[in-house]
Amino acid sequence: MRESSVPLPSFAPDVPRETRASSLPAQNTDSALAAIPETTAQPSPQPAVPLTEEAIQAAQPDTQIPADNHQPADILPQHPVEFDEDGNSTTDHSDYSEEFLETYSITSSIIDYQYENGRRYPSSRANHYMMPNDEDEQDRLDLVHHLYLMLMKGELYNAPIENPQKILDLGTGTGIWAIEMADKFPGARVIGNDLSPIQPGWTPSNIDFLIDDFESDWLDQPDTYDFIHSRNLAGCVADWPRLISQAYAHLKPGAYLELKESAVWGWSDDGTLKDDSPVMDWLRGINDASRKNGRELQVYHKLKGFLIDAGFVDVHERTYFLPFTPWPADPYLKEVAKYQMVHVQAAVEAYGLRFFTQVLGWSPDRTKILFALVKDQLRDFSVHSYTKV
Repeated sequence: MRESSVPLPSFAPDVPRETRASSLPAQNTDSALAAIPETTAQPSPQPAVPLTEEAIQAAQPDTQIPADNHQPADILPQHPVEFDEDGNSTTDHSDYSEEFLETYSITSSIIDYQYENGRRYPSSRANHYMMPNDEDEQDRLDLVHHLYLMLMKGELYNAPIENPQKILDLGTGTGIWAIEMADKFPGARVIGNDLSPIQPGWTPSNIDFLIDDFESDWLDQPDTYDFIHSRNLAGCVADWPRLISQAYAHLKPGAYLELKESAVWGWSDDGTLKDDSPVMDWLRGINDASRKNGRELQVYHKLKGFLIDAGFVDVHERTYFLPFTPWPADPYLKEVAKYQMVHVQAAVEAYGLRFFTQVLGWSPDRTKILFALVKDQLRDFSVHSYTKV
């Protein structure tokens, strides 16, 4: 939270991770979950231009990341998680406008996409942004949204916001989170920004999508937003402290920042996920490539420190346990893992294709052979692997 601050929820490495920071005025420091800087100095203003069971039937590189023992007890289950021995074998939106809201016309360079190895990529920041933006990727992003809703028991956020007037979604992707927030808060103005114009044309009347690079200087006036949200930006951000400082400056006192990031890593408590397995080779490869690319994937465990350094107060972390396959005996974890298993089949290529071919120098054929081995292992219920969010 900003100057009158509230902490952000933090997330552990094994599952999707959310960090929330909020800001409250100094006199409100007793309210929960506020994160705000110790001073009121502001940077100079800058203006700113469900899946089916059938889908589950569908669907290995080179470095090392130390295991993270930080496991907040409020979310992560007590290990070891029981595995199931038998298993070892759309929201309705209202008030939509017909016209796609834009603040300026889209130039031809923005939609002049790049095509590589059968995937489509944005032309903006082409040398740094490694993720595709084609229809397959849009489907994956919408599935990630569904996974977060399952992990968060249907909630879109954890911050204690009540009546936000202006909301910003950084790297909005398909815009699904922003659209649902616009429906939830019809009196608020919701802004979603992204490098790619892949958001739908039919949207609630209180939402705007901007083609904008959130790593550039923000053009909005300071103290503008009641809530700023981001999700899965790891690998897209070169300077997290700068991004968080810009968010701090543009939040109203007492407002909240919520960051959700997943640990791009895998664990197993019983040793069934081997260090020399295709999955671990893939994870080491994409993490190594992301560091070489200057936009690290493994940031979930650093966000709390970045928030505190930026001046946010009452910063909280929350960690969710996310199995790669439906191996747990627990019915809830098993159901969530069914969707995660479908998701990781798509994520292998989405995260890895450009990293392996462009950054690590692998040939497309060698890369695809590895990915086939990774996908095969990520369908093996006898491997009791998981990640953290």
